[in-house]
Amino acid sequence: MHNDNHTKKRVLHVLESIIAGVGALIGLSFIGVIAQSANTMMLIAPFGATAVLLFSAPNSPFSHPLNVFGGYFISTVIGAMVLTYTSVQWLPIAIGLGLVIMLMHGFKVIHPPAGANFLIVTQGHLTLSILEPLIIGLITLVIVAMSIQRIKQKFLT
Repeated sequence: MHNDNHTKKRVLHVLESIIAGVGALIGLSFIGVIAQSANTMMLIAPFGATAVLLFSAPNSPFSHPLNVFGGYFISTVIGAMVLTYTSVQWLPIAIGLGLVIMLMHGFKVIHPPAGANFLIVTQGHLTLSILEPLIIGLITLVIVAMSIQRIKQKFLT
């Protein structure tokens, strides 16, 4: 009996792993198709980390939609301010990242990939002018993740 329960847990874990990978594939594919049709780049590195959280750790507080959107919003705005109003040397970037973390923590919207997003923004690779594709990408990832989670709960629990 004990061995049977262990086998069920292993099979469930394998299924959850496959579903997480397929979910990320679907989410990033949707973003890629949208980006291609809009002729813009929407697949940014932090989306990979966001996908890991959304699909592999959907119950983590870091994966809550408010955390995802709030974290990216804060990091993008502060990053754009650092890029626009400072010399973009190491000290303003370090101060800015500290401010991003402080604000995410203060507003209870911690999302670790948003820290990487801040660094991308300060390097000039992501500006407020492409905020729309960023939001569309995040909405797409969150909707796919929530859909996958519902399907997983329906069939695996």
